[in-house]
Amino acid sequence: MSRRRLLGASLGSAGAALLGLSGCGAGSGSASAGTDHLSLWYWKGSLSDKLLATARRAVPGVPGLRVKASQIPDGDIDSKVRTSLAARAYVPDLTVVNSDNLATFFPDENEFLDLRTLGAQSVRDQYLDWKWKSCFTPSGRMIGFPLDAGPTALYYRRDLFERAGLADGPKEVAEATSTWEKYLDAGRTLRAKAPGKPYLVSNIGNVFQQVLLQSPQQFVDADNRFIGDQPHIRRAWDLSVQILREGLSARITDGTPDYNAAMGGGRIATMTTAVWAIYGLKDTAAKTSGAWRLTTMPDGPANYGGSFVTLTRYCREPEKAFAFLKWLLSPENQLKSYQELALFPTTPASYADPAMHEPDPFFGGQQPIDIFGPAAQKAPVVYFSPYEETANTPFFQELTNVETLGKKPDRAWRDAVGTAETTLTRLGVS
Repeated sequence: MSRRRLLGASLGSAGAALLGLSGCGAGSGSASAGTDHLSLWYWKGSLSDKLLATARRAVPGVPGLRVKASQIPDGDIDSKVRTSLAARAYVPDLTVVNSDNLATFFPDENEFLDLRTLGAQSVRDQYLDWKWKSCFTPSGRMIGFPLDAGPTALYYRRDLFERAGLADGPKEVAEATSTWEKYLDAGRTLRAKAPGKPYLVSNIGNVFQQVLLQSPQQFVDADNRFIGDQPHIRRAWDLSVQILREGLSARITDGTPDYNAAMGGGRIATMTTAVWAIYGLKDTAAKTSGAWRLTTMPDGPANYGGSFVTLTRYCREPEKAFAFLKWLLSPENQLKSYQELALFPTTPASYADPAMHEPDPFFGGQQPIDIFGPAAQKAPVVYFSPYEETANTPFFQELTNVETLGKKPDRAWRDAVGTAETTLTRLGVS
């Protein structure tokens, strides 16, 4: 998972060029036109292949409906959707959209069906409240349907906490690190007293990200104003810089050989990240199995990742397509997707199933759902504008400059704010 990916312009600004290239879009509209099925675009790992195989034969409970899914690379799917919409040709009936990217379609919301008109409210109570609210555009149209979520937690090395003389049980650690300031206190003790002087974090960008996601506001507000220079962003920046100044960051980029060696060798004591990181950690630090534990993230949970499914306005059979969505993303089938792909459900009813309460030896027999279930239900509703990627990129870049190049934090902050303001003004953000 990348923090966020820089996306192309909306159809409003890019559509004209695309239409020119496509012969004015005199195509067939839906990609499923002339077929006996509806078309769905997704990327590998975003939907259950077993459920999609069933839908390709016949969608249960929807007589005569078949859905054919086409796998598109994750990094290409959004631009491919934009191109097809601009050309008005070969548009999928349904498509999966990453949670980071749904807002980038808001300027073109009329290219997608409002799911309320198809009866979405009838199943509202089955889904996480914040996830449901995230499906709506600022004008009140529901263009997304809840797929999976990415609730967050504090991952920590119980053995390192114990050797540093710190509380090491999940409940005790949650209390001892209930705020980010207390979390830094634990980091100081780990560096001073644990064997090998482990670092609190691999890099400061991860902390910056999680503190941001705990805030209902990000870099651009609902009135299209830049707010990246305000206290909620500055707090995330200052906490991250403080970690660096106190020598609590290993200054290692995630996913690199150095990172893998540090995680496997006990040089990193904690991570603040989402549920999907479990599987990468198990691969990266397999020899540390049994040493890790999970607990509540400092200052409370957030959501990091997840996806939605949309119906484009070219969908040939909207009512049947929505019936397929209700089946595919029902609590029963979200549980199946969790078992098959570890997609964390957005349906709280799934959390009570015994299949989600298996003890995990990697976490010393702890049941991850005991942490991630409550976290998923308590995550805040966060407003993402279509310009978040553009706005936050300078801040992550300048933090990297501080951590890896030694740039002065105050200068880096001013440069991040200045770059973001200048770029956003050109895009019409005030």
